[in-house]
Amino acid sequence: MNRKCMLIYNPHAGKGKVKSALHTIIEGFFQNGDFVTCFPTAYKEHAAQLVQTYGSEFDLVICSGGDGTLNEVINGLSNLKEPLPLAYIPSGTVNDFANTLNLSANPKKALEAFTKNNTFACDICSFNERCFTYVAAFGAFTEVSYRTPQATKNLLGRAAYFLESVKQLPNITTYHMRITTSDRIIDDDFVFGAITNARSIAGFQSVNTKNAQLDDGEFEVMLIRMPQNPLDLQIIITALLKQEINEKFMEFFTAQSILIENDPNAHWTLDGEEGGNPELIEITIKNKAVTFLV
Repeated sequence: MNRKCMLIYNPHAGKGKVKSALHTIIEGFFQNGDFVTCFPTAYKEHAAQLVQTYGSEFDLVICSGGDGTLNEVINGLSNLKEPLPLAYIPSGTVNDFANTLNLSANPKKALEAFTKNNTFACDICSFNERCFTYVAAFGAFTEVSYRTPQATKNLLGRAAYFLESVKQLPNITTYHMRITTSDRIIDDDFVFGAITNARSIAGFQSVNTKNAQLDDGEFEVMLIRMPQNPLDLQIIITALLKQEINEKFMEFFTAQSILIENDPNAHWTLDGEEGGNPELIEITIKNKAVTFLV
């Protein structure tokens, strides 16, 4: 197809398995008539910087890494004057967004799909000035992903997230949030909140994502109030396992934009990476902003 392809990969994601797959990826695109230039990431936000600096010289961006690497690439793409299509070959520990789009982590299978040139224009959300692909969250367990050491993720895989979660159980706290949308104002205390545009969170289908459409111009919001006793906690857990909404303990709705007056103690994660604790948060959705090869 004679495309100039920019391959950005995280050499440390998912036990470093992308390094052994590089030849397969490059050869596959070359046999399709494409030319590939490789860019390994070396530090946090490097992928976004690479796309912003060199992206305009290419026809296609290929990303291989975990959800965090994908998040950085999309943030880089969002700053280009001309949009570029994106081919994503997941190589992280959990790969939530790839699961949502049913993208194969097997390089050969992924390449077979890419040669068919099927595309999907996907919604992308913005969190103030930053983009996220599938989830912005605060509260219980949301710090697990970026606080779990990479070496532990590589060694234990998904089990690493569970081990880190258990450590946090005694420290669950509430956060006071004032949330404004076009049709409601919510002023309450919550232990957890998530704004999502995906069907898989932390490797599992979640109650607020099972019917999500990734190109409808809306995101899903779920907020969980603090349980007052062990019975309340069990009710919440049962509802989550059954993928049901318990209106006493949960708020669930869809929106195109949302304004959050943030609890100063609430730190957010964006696609599993640290998102900080801004005082005021505006979340909006960009309809069909990034075109994926699928």
